[in-house]
Formats: sequence, structure tokens, C-alpha cells
Amino acid sequence: MKVKDEKASIWTLPNRLSILRILFIPIIIFFIASQDEKLVFASGLLFIIAGITDGLDGYMARRMGLTSRLGVYLDPIADKLLVASVLITLTYFRMVPLWVTILLVAREFIINGLRSFYAIEGIIIYPSFAGKLKTFLQIIGIAFILFSPYSRYLYQPGIYIIYGALFFSLYSAYRYVYAMFKHKDTVP
Repeated sequence: MKVKDEKASIWTLPNRLSILRILFIPIIIFFIASQDEKLVFASGLLFIIAGITDGLDGYMARRMGLTSRLGVYLDPIADKLLVASVLITLTYFRMVPLWVTILLVAREFIINGLRSFYAIEGIIIYPSFAGKLKTFLQIIGIAFILFSPYSRYLYQPGIYIIYGALFFSLYSAYRYVYAMFKHKDTVP
């Protein structure tokens, strides 16, 4: 992917969607923390909307030629902030096991730290298929858990989907780290 000339506006629609996703975070957390069934349900809806913007902003940036350096970094940061903050909140309310949240969030810090290190050298590391699948599964699993107060049948599948996300999270982390240290020229 070529990054658009930075003289162009950084306020592209994809970047606005990433910022919107970040602005949704405190609202979603507040709704979950209320422990009111209707607000938790609303947090699930907002979380799904935020998840859709995650896919939409990248698609629009590529298809409409609206990529920017800001967008290359803002999109994954918005995604990680959203998922990590909601997972931590769900763990606080004992809806997601602590060990799962620790592994998922730690993986994000490690991989984003490595990405930042390589970015200093001018190397942009793009998400792998396994990383994208991990994100998709996290969004679906978290949404199931957020909707589970309305249907108890959604909680268990939601946890299993989160476990699937954990598997792909660790697998993609292994692939990134292996490629970075073994083959410094090729990163998945």
C-alpha cells in the first residue's frame, strides 16, 4: 500500500471513523459498568457499530485512495484500545477470564511495540490474515457476551469464540515474532 501524500487532509473519512471508534470507548465502558441490562445491550450495539467501522475504514482507505500515515497508525490503535478496554471491563465484571484478557492484551502490547520499533526504521508491518481473523473473532465473541444478559445461550458461545480469538492471537504473534527475528526482511 502506498501512503498518500501528507499534504492532503488528515481528516479523511477513514481517519474520522477511527476517531469515532475511540470516542465510543468511554460510552461503551460506562454502559457496561452500569450493569443495567438495557445499557449493557446498548453497549453491545455500540461495540458492533465500532467493529463495523474497524473494517469499513480500512476498506474505504484502500478503495478510495484515502490512505495516510496517520491512518496507518490510528486504525490499529483505535482497534486495540476498543478491544482491550472492553475486555478489561468484562474481566472486572467476571464475564471474561482474567488469564484470557492478560494474554490478549499482552500480545497487543508486544506486537505493537515491535511494529513501532520497525516503524522507526521506516518499515510498516501490516496485519496478517490470522491477526485480522483474531480481531473479527474478538468482536463477535465480545458482542455475544454483551448480549448474553438478554439470552443466556449467547454467553457460552461468546466465551468459546474468545478462546478461538486467543488461539489466532497467539498464533499470529508467533508468526510476527518469528518473521521479525528470523527473517528480518519478510514480515507476515
